[in-house]
Amino acid sequence: MDTLIFILILHVKAQAHTNSCSPINCSNGSDINIQFPFRLQEFQPQHCGLSGFDLHCKQNKTTVHFPSYGDLVIKSISYDLKKLDLLDPKNCVHQVFLNLNLSHTPFSYYYILKEYQYLNCSAQLSASFLQVPCLSGFKHHVYVVETSFVMPDFCSHVKTVGIPFSYSPFLSDNTFGLGLTWNMEKSQDSIATKFTTSVQQEAGQFKKLSDIANDKALACIILFIFVVVMLLNIKKLSHSTKRMEVEKEKENQKEPHTAAILGDYEALKPKDNPWPMSRC
Repeated sequence: MDTLIFILILHVKAQAHTNSCSPINCSNGSDINIQFPFRLQEFQPQHCGLSGFDLHCKQNKTTVHFPSYGDLVIKSISYDLKKLDLLDPKNCVHQVFLNLNLSHTPFSYYYILKEYQYLNCSAQLSASFLQVPCLSGFKHHVYVVETSFVMPDFCSHVKTVGIPFSYSPFLSDNTFGLGLTWNMEKSQDSIATKFTTSVQQEAGQFKKLSDIANDKALACIILFIFVVVMLLNIKKLSHSTKRMEVEKEKENQKEPHTAAILGDYEALKPKDNPWPMSRC
């Protein structure tokens, strides 16, 4: 019986985990379905996704956080193409290109990269060069130029970085070029490791009935098993009671027969002579 209960609990727990990892989104109006290898950190358990694929819901928007830059808003996810289309909430794509470091993440740019250098100049370059408005100010002007460009004295080199596109006023919105792809092998834990960890966690959870009781599905199953066990015990007790009644009835049937035998014996036993025999 204990083995049956354990198997039933294991099955229901696995089913509950499957349901908890169903595709989910941040709002009813969102068409971005979050599924493996991603997970919504605030709403789904850790086993639903791989490390480095945690997403968040902020103001009904799906976001991904990068320590080197901050939050980027997810515009769409294509699981077939393995592509994330992102929006920069600060509306400055080239600030993302300048600061985003993907080396310790499972992500990389979806588009082919080319190296450009960022320059910070105290004066404007010639009209053929366009400064990046969201990075520039009244006394400083930021440009994205080819690495072969000879830097003038009034400019300082900020950074050389591989990016999908140079700056263009026609490509200056907060979405262009912010496409990422992912590689699950670069995740800190592989699918096999994730599965093993999940199984180990399950083994630990089975030892803690309090954790199991918190799961409504498991609570229902445990209640069902309890009722079944109680019914079986009642049935067993009923059978035992009936058996005792039958045995008692047999005993009662034996008593009159015994009394009859004893009566016959008393009748056959010679009676004492009321008149004592005289001695010769």
